[in-house]
Amino acid sequence: MIISFLYIIHLFGLLNTVDFQFGIHDLKIKLPVLLLPLIIGSSSLLDEEKIRNILLFFAASVISASICSTSVFLGFINYPIYDFRDISLFISHIRFSLMVNLAIFSLFYYGFGEDPVPLKNRNFKLVLVFSAIWLCAFLLVLKSLTGIFIFLVVGLIMGWKYSGKIGLIAPRFFIRVIIITIPLIIASYITHTISRYYYRENISITALDSLTIDKNPYNNYNQLTWVENGNYVWIYVCEEELRPEWNSKSNLNYDGKDKMGQDLRFTLIRYLTSKGLRKDRSGIKELTKTDITAIENGVANYIFLDKFSLYPRLYQIIWEVDAYKKGNNPSGHSFTQRLAYFDASMFLIRNNFLFGVGTGDVQKEFNTYYSMSDNPLKKENQRRAHNQYLTFLLTFGIIGFIGSIIALILPVFIEKRWNDYLFVCFFIIGLLSMLNEDTLETQTGASFFMFFYCLLLFARREKDKN
Repeated sequence: MIISFLYIIHLFGLLNTVDFQFGIHDLKIKLPVLLLPLIIGSSSLLDEEKIRNILLFFAASVISASICSTSVFLGFINYPIYDFRDISLFISHIRFSLMVNLAIFSLFYYGFGEDPVPLKNRNFKLVLVFSAIWLCAFLLVLKSLTGIFIFLVVGLIMGWKYSGKIGLIAPRFFIRVIIITIPLIIASYITHTISRYYYRENISITALDSLTIDKNPYNNYNQLTWVENGNYVWIYVCEEELRPEWNSKSNLNYDGKDKMGQDLRFTLIRYLTSKGLRKDRSGIKELTKTDITAIENGVANYIFLDKFSLYPRLYQIIWEVDAYKKGNNPSGHSFTQRLAYFDASMFLIRNNFLFGVGTGDVQKEFNTYYSMSDNPLKKENQRRAHNQYLTFLLTFGIIGFIGSIIALILPVFIEKRWNDYLFVCFFIIGLLSMLNEDTLETQTGASFFMFFYCLLLFARREKDKN
């Protein structure tokens, strides 16, 4: 009943609502918040073997979806993808990464842990462990930084907690040293990536060549703001040579659009810059067929052709932030769009701090903010908070926000599940996801969170003593 109280708060939010149509729509989406606790909580308790079967079937479905996504990623399935997010074929790639995380930690538990109903088949346990390792690798393929961040946080917390149960001092000490070292290595890598991004080629603007090899004039724009891989974009540009040379190699017109709807000439110029080539006839002659196809597909930097590296994703985020600080429009860039959503949310929260805007008026208030402010986001990118905690605070005000958090956390204390490996893993995954997503604002997110929350919290006959 305490968990379902979260839904009751949404009902009370209708009292402060003008847009009842959206409010009723929101209540329909959140029906799992009301129904799943009541259904699971009033049903017969499940023994540990049934819980295990549910989690393993869930993990099997996640593995199947990951194989489909990887097949598309590697080109084994002919399916158009224009962005790394597109390989999540069935749901949002972020919500898919949450499911991948739950599957990983469930598989490791049943492969390594002291299951209350032990699996006696050692070969099957090995299959579970290797399946978990596969999903860890798949997280890198999916390139969901939210999913990777959650995996690292949960892994480090669980590693520290359960390494304390190791009786021998040496292995316990060794594992904990590794756990401490991992965040330092990650911080060092990120620092190196940022430093690498801000590297600039050493040039003198007055000493630049003025003519191409074919004696055509360069346009050196004295614009030393935009760079790709440390190379300046707007020097050594000769469109007199670029236009005919590109049109002789591609069916897409130089003055038209690439397949992402961007001006092709800008995509081409940025791509040549990223490879350290001059923007002239000789530069285009250095391009391979792979490069030509990439430019046609809207790829503006050759590093994004490396499908298996995480560096391009980090580079993209640093580029987004750098461009945002320079006044560039954040539309279409997931990370900096969230910064704009945060600013919009905080403005609305400050003006509705005590009672919020009501269950049905969240979207209306955002629409009003975007139309009245000088926010640069394009219409199609003008969205809500992308943070569940901010959404609670904006919708219900500080009083409803406190009630919502109590409804989520108090049952955990009542059931005393803080030492339950499976529940704690899931709960951390869920709480962390709410920092970067409106987890409960979609049917998929609400169903996923509430089902496993209730299943692992109070549907189990045997308490997990490990």
